Amino acid sequence: MIQHITHIFEGLETLVSEMWSGKIARATENSQVQLVQIYCAEANRAQISAITLAIKTILPSAVVVGATTVGEVAHGRLMTSQTIIGFTCFESSNVDVFATECSNGDEHNVGAELGQRISDNTTNAVGMLLLSTPLSIDASSLLQGIESTLGDFPVFGGGAGDYAAMKNSLVFTDADQFSKGAVAVVFSGDDLHIEANTYLGWRPLSRSMQVTEVGGLSVKRVDDEPAFEVYRRYLNLPADDQFFVNALEFPFLLERDGQLLARVPVAVDEHGALQFVADIREGEHFRIGYGDIDLVTEDAKQLHDVMVQFDPQVIFLYTCGCRRFLMQEDVDLETQPFEAVAPTFGFYTYGEFFGSSSLSLLNSTMVAIGLREGEKVQRDQRDTRQLPISSPDERDPYANKHARVVSKLLRFIDVVTSELEASMHEITKLSITDRLTQLVNRIRLDRVLDEQIEIANRYQTPFAIILLDVDHFKQVNDTHGHLVGDDVLVRLAQILMTNTRSVDVVGRWGGEEFLIIAPNTSIDEAAIFAEKLRLALAGTEFPVVGYKTGSFGVTGFVPGDNLGTLVARADAALYIAKKAGRNQVKVDQVT
Repeated sequence: MIQHITHIFEGLETLVSEMWSGKIARATENSQVQLVQIYCAEANRAQISAITLAIKTILPSAVVVGATTVGEVAHGRLMTSQTIIGFTCFESSNVDVFATECSNGDEHNVGAELGQRISDNTTNAVGMLLLSTPLSIDASSLLQGIESTLGDFPVFGGGAGDYAAMKNSLVFTDADQFSKGAVAVVFSGDDLHIEANTYLGWRPLSRSMQVTEVGGLSVKRVDDEPAFEVYRRYLNLPADDQFFVNALEFPFLLERDGQLLARVPVAVDEHGALQFVADIREGEHFRIGYGDIDLVTEDAKQLHDVMVQFDPQVIFLYTCGCRRFLMQEDVDLETQPFEAVAPTFGFYTYGEFFGSSSLSLLNSTMVAIGLREGEKVQRDQRDTRQLPISSPDERDPYANKHARVVSKLLRFIDVVTSELEASMHEITKLSITDRLTQLVNRIRLDRVLDEQIEIANRYQTPFAIILLDVDHFKQVNDTHGHLVGDDVLVRLAQILMTNTRSVDVVGRWGGEEFLIIAPNTSIDEAAIFAEKLRLALAGTEFPVVGYKTGSFGVTGFVPGDNLGTLVARADAALYIAKKAGRNQVKVDQVT
């Protein structure tokens, strides 16, 4: 069985007394190994050394680790500007510690070496606590390195914080203190069980935007504008020293591998680039998000229910400092109920670590870890009734109503944004769609041609175009009327869509002319492609008019082309096909 004692540090004398003869002494007496976590508000190296020395003097076999924080969690409640020490005592499990310093630019290699050391020196591992310094190193790259060599078991933990300047974070053991580095604690044992969970509670608020340029952990441009414009335009935030505090509640929300991730900017530079502690990839789409207290509370209830079923003997929480900032005096609503399940201990982080086979550096989340030795004990109904979270409304219907008002406003904004996006999508679709055939129109074709020319110039990839004109189409309108002519064009559009690839762009160029843009296609391949389309058209019987044919002009991109020169060559080839008797394919072989 695991026993846990949380000690709020008030001085070495009190700490030593508790370890010699108090609750800590009684908890450690029959344990096989002790894990001691120290979470502190200040990066006071001398005090940290004094505390770790005192602990190791009395408990020489204890594994001692810790980090600086932006808030401490003791007995399930937020503490501020404190040093808290958690003594977790295991009866039958093993705990091993691995620590490493890390230089900037070497994070992936250091992570891979750390993962390999752990794999080589531990057996029967069931979980790993990771502490690191994401304010000073690329922790995402470190995680990728660890992931490449580590076994498949839960990894959890958090990034060290700094209340003040966001520069002086530390992780440490009793032997080492790192301003750039990582500390890993590996848990193993046949009788040890771990329940690892995380949740976000933030909802999208803005329209969708795209990251168009990144550099390391900086996002330089969004929708081809300086990235800071997002926060200036939507939130009127100044680019000053308080930017991080002002932006805390409004992270980038993006979906990656089916998971909703939050990314919080920590600074803005003179060029308008945003600095993050976790990676964002060029081309990813995101929305500005905001924490929804109702959603946070609902997710917390579900996680508490999971913990009740697991029946842990201790719970560790690693929760983002953004949550503390968002929820203010209500922050204990999601953490304190864990204390009714088991002793609850942890800290507020600058980034949370979570995953098993795939490791992620998260922002704005809570990571909750339950540990238990042995089989769970069935709780009676009286225990579980103590656990549900109370909302401010339940405690005092007039207290903290601003949080509930904000939540309702968020819902309103979310609905309005969704409606506006749906309307804009429909307007955009109408603006680039030919009303008759439902193919893309000339405006969209021009844009795609410009994009393909840019891609071809940048990556030297081929593409070709096919220009099609329906033979003697004027006779259809003159003989049968425009409604029948329109029906021919609609059915021709269907033939073209049926016989082209999903990557091809098929559009109405004008009147009875159609254009096909074929990416990654040589001019010879395009000629074969056009012949296939010619046969498909010639072999189709149309209502009223019978069989119709078409003339095709084919050309391919050559360096130096612009939209005008490219289309002009296809048009010239089409003219030759008509002059030669129609119902045939002609190719412009300019190279």
